[in-house]
Amino acid sequence: MRTIALLGQPNSGKSTLFNALTGSHQHVGNWPGKTVERAEGYFTFDEEVYRVVDLPGSYGLTANSAEEAVTRNFVEQGNADIVCIIVDASQLERSLYMLADFAGIERPVMLVLNMMDVAEQKGKKIDVQKIQSLLNIPVLGFTASDLEGYSKFFDTLKRAVEKPAKISSTKIREIALANVSDGRESSPILKLEKLLDYLDFGNREKFWIVSKLLENDSLVRSEVETAVTPEHWKQIKEILDAEGAEGGLLTGEAKYRFISETLREVALAGEKTVKLSRFDKMATHRIWGKFVAFFILVLTLAVSMMIAVPIIASCFGLQGVVGPFVNQACESLGLWPAVASFVNSVIVGGLAVTVAMMGFVFAILVTFGLMEDTGYLARSSYVFDSWLSRLGLHGKAFMPLVSGLACTGGAVCGTRVLDTRGQRLFAMVLLWSIPCGSKVAVVLFLASVFFGSAAPLFGVIYVALIFASFWISSKLFGNKLMPVNERVGMIMELPPYHKPHWKILLKTVCRNVWEVFKKAIVVIWSISLVFWLLSYSKDGLVAHSLLYHIGNFIEPFTQIFGMRWQLFISYLGGVFSKEASLGVMSVVFSSSTDAFSLIARNEAGANLGEMMRAAVSLPEALAFIFASMFNVPCVLTMGTTYRETHSLKWTAAIAGYYFAISLGLAFIVYHIALWVL
Repeated sequence: MRTIALLGQPNSGKSTLFNALTGSHQHVGNWPGKTVERAEGYFTFDEEVYRVVDLPGSYGLTANSAEEAVTRNFVEQGNADIVCIIVDASQLERSLYMLADFAGIERPVMLVLNMMDVAEQKGKKIDVQKIQSLLNIPVLGFTASDLEGYSKFFDTLKRAVEKPAKISSTKIREIALANVSDGRESSPILKLEKLLDYLDFGNREKFWIVSKLLENDSLVRSEVETAVTPEHWKQIKEILDAEGAEGGLLTGEAKYRFISETLREVALAGEKTVKLSRFDKMATHRIWGKFVAFFILVLTLAVSMMIAVPIIASCFGLQGVVGPFVNQACESLGLWPAVASFVNSVIVGGLAVTVAMMGFVFAILVTFGLMEDTGYLARSSYVFDSWLSRLGLHGKAFMPLVSGLACTGGAVCGTRVLDTRGQRLFAMVLLWSIPCGSKVAVVLFLASVFFGSAAPLFGVIYVALIFASFWISSKLFGNKLMPVNERVGMIMELPPYHKPHWKILLKTVCRNVWEVFKKAIVVIWSISLVFWLLSYSKDGLVAHSLLYHIGNFIEPFTQIFGMRWQLFISYLGGVFSKEASLGVMSVVFSSSTDAFSLIARNEAGANLGEMMRAAVSLPEALAFIFASMFNVPCVLTMGTTYRETHSLKWTAAIAGYYFAISLGLAFIVYHIALWVL
């Protein structure tokens, strides 16, 4: 089995190529000992199995972040039989930097000029054969989203396997030496090479090591310091300190000069002058662009709801049909009534809720994929970049964050458009504070029950608290996940509008939905089982259930936060789904029905408002309302967050953070209300 490493900058089409090659034969996890996501899969060609590793996207091989360190280590340690460097053919001068940075690592390589269709739309004519002859490595020009063009990819891969080719850094070295104004002999490159002359750096050329030393690469500096004598390291450090930032500029300019000379010989000609259309001028305008983005967002959410609602209705409709059948089957088989209750409440109910919520996930991923495929997502990212940069995020985070208003679980999946793991984790932290429609409905329902016409005021307060939570989260998590010295501005070239590639889009979406479903169903079934066990009683009365006894036991603690045990159990019920908190209230205040059956059906008693007004004081009502605002979204979101982070620790940390916020807010509001009211 041969291993192919996919190496490229973000948005080069690397993931598109990976998905097309591996199909359903892929899995995602973490790199050993790292929290960086690892995607790998398999495909078969000419009766031989190939393992494909999709390395984290990076702009070069200098290890400044965890993602870049993982990429660098995998490439330079020779773990791949072929390194496939993917570049954006429409922006060759910028995206070829990865190839220049790779030059000097003696591993077989092939170059893929992706997005040739976009390059042609811009009027660029690229002589692929000329590039191949100049670099002396296999070069392919194709479009990863066009499934019909993969025969050319496999032909080029076969050539790369049969005749392995490496790219040398000799030409870049000569350019760097020629750029020294005081002459070659004064070059820090020659001085460092002389000091390193007796060392063997394996499959890396000496100049590659020297260039990384000058670029202040921490991994190479540590490696060299360990390998040389203390006297030699002292001399090396003196040279590096004397050069400072100029050393990195020396090698960086040489790499860009190498790229420019290569492209000049290739004679790229006929590029069209790109003019913004009337729509694009409005879509990228500093002010009007935000209105356009909000309009498209509303349209996107509406389309998502149109896709999701039929799926949700079908699931709960099927649950109503299956329930009586299960009861009848269990009765005819002579099974205990508890068996029918378990199957209906846990197995069928949990499955129905999960599949229903997958409707939102599917809809969000499809609509996001369409916007990215057509080219609009880049415009919305550009417009909101200045706002989000204050939190440490890119403009790309705008759409995932706002789509949380439809479904937090689906929006968590949307964070995949962000570049680094730190950005994705921080976006997820913020997403958990954005209320979905169900949470808003619960909060406003309770506010209207207790405060009547003043209920809209709670909406205003809610929005203000969300922005306040953003600020608090940025202070607590921002520097840890996105250190200030690693934050960079968003640089992008607006892609041309083009038709979406439906086949590859739908295949990718369905595969992602299936992965989310597998993780979410385990979480939902587990929590469903816990609720069922706690709330079950032979006569169906909650007063005879374990839940009732637990509630009375914990009430001295829950009362600290202004919630008697019935309210606190309802608060915990909201973890299952926001509507479930109303169902649990109806159960625990009426003591007449099985709690979990109401949760599964998302029902509340018709007289719930009257019951609560009679039993709950205004300070308790305020405590519960504010606690509900920042309660964890739902088990689907928890399962999806775990699926996206591949980290139980981070999922638990985010959940614990929001439990602390919601209960802390309830405590403050309750005790102020006791004093004021």
